Amino acid sequence: MTDIRETGRVRLGARLRLKSGLHIGAGKDSVEIGGIDNPLIKHPFTGEPYIPGSSLKGKLRFLLEWAFGKIRGDGQAWGFNGDQPADADDPVLRIFGNALKDWKGGPTRLLMRDAPLCEEDRNRYLAAPDSFFEEKTEVLIDRISGKAHDRVGPRQTERVPAGVAFDFACVFRLYDTGDGGARDLACLNWLIQGLALLEEDALGGSGSRGYGRIAFEELVLHAPEREAVALDNRFRGHRFDRARPPAILRAEEILGVPA
Repeated sequence: MTDIRETGRVRLGARLRLKSGLHIGAGKDSVEIGGIDNPLIKHPFTGEPYIPGSSLKGKLRFLLEWAFGKIRGDGQAWGFNGDQPADADDPVLRIFGNALKDWKGGPTRLLMRDAPLCEEDRNRYLAAPDSFFEEKTEVLIDRISGKAHDRVGPRQTERVPAGVAFDFACVFRLYDTGDGGARDLACLNWLIQGLALLEEDALGGSGSRGYGRIAFEELVLHAPEREAVALDNRFRGHRFDRARPPAILRAEEILGVPA
């Protein structure tokens, strides 16, 4: 492959709004009488909920691996090790990175940020932190009686309630790998389409039970010395094409050069 040259970086920003309760677990090292069975991940100093960048990046990768037909039979992530072809044009490996020994496609393109509470909801949390969360009680149903199983008590899951919003942000690095940056522009468009796939799926745990429905509001792309590009009216409703991404963004909008 020819020498790799960075051609620019762009930033995506949006308000990530919860349409249903969100649970991203923190794990639990101890058992407390009357405590929450499944606590939320929170900021260690302030106690505020946030969405880890790893959760966002991992779910987007999962969705795009399925969309591109890249699911490995052993359950490992695509590009987990050297036991597969190291195709430098592979969009999943370019966008999210990989651990392939013979990889020649350059650095990971996507840099995902943790998503903190938006300013309005952070102020609301600071005013009344104890009332900011909800406890969702669930039970195991006895398949014969159709009632709560008497041998398994109810379990409580801590959630951030619907309506709360977080500040979503990520950076995408664009490289010229001998094609003038065309492949990375295509990967950026596929990534943005992945945000629409996430809206149709779920974030965090228990998505099949109604948790984690989200929406991206005021999605905007920022590029150096270019006008911000509003994407809310562009990124939804496209059929996923593994060969050619939708033209959500054009080269002249982010790099100042013709497509």
